Amino acid sequence: MASETEAKQSWVPPPEGSPCWVEIPAVNIEACKQFYTALFPSWEFKPETSENNGTKVTQYSFAKPVGLGGGIVQLPADCKPAEQKNGMGMTIYYFVNSVDETEKRVHQLGGSTCLEKQPQGDSGFFACMMDVEGNRFGIYECKSVNE
Repeated sequence: MASETEAKQSWVPPPEGSPCWVEIPAVNIEACKQFYTALFPSWEFKPETSENNGTKVTQYSFAKPVGLGGGIVQLPADCKPAEQKNGMGMTIYYFVNSVDETEKRVHQLGGSTCLEKQPQGDSGFFACMMDVEGNRFGIYECKSVNE
């Protein structure tokens, strides 16, 4: 079995515009994890919950396509579920070569920024945008692509 270092070295970033992260908001991460584990047994959850910029995240990956993963992100305890009948929703992150350049294109096309560019640990940067219909989506830039 390949080591984690070997796996990182052999990783090739996906084409720009590929989904690269599916974020599920949850006040109770463990209950949400149990729900998705039961619903989709092919999802593989990391055993530990990590913390990034003060936010707890329990990461998971899909069996296929390889490389696409996500995380259940803890919301503040006093955060109430959305009052929409369709619930709070998930955020799909798309892999981009540059958060800054993609954000400019989003604005040129009539979209907007709803979360400014943030570091994602040591691996990259992300930001959240809104399309022209108000749908939220995320963009993610991997540091190793631009180094």
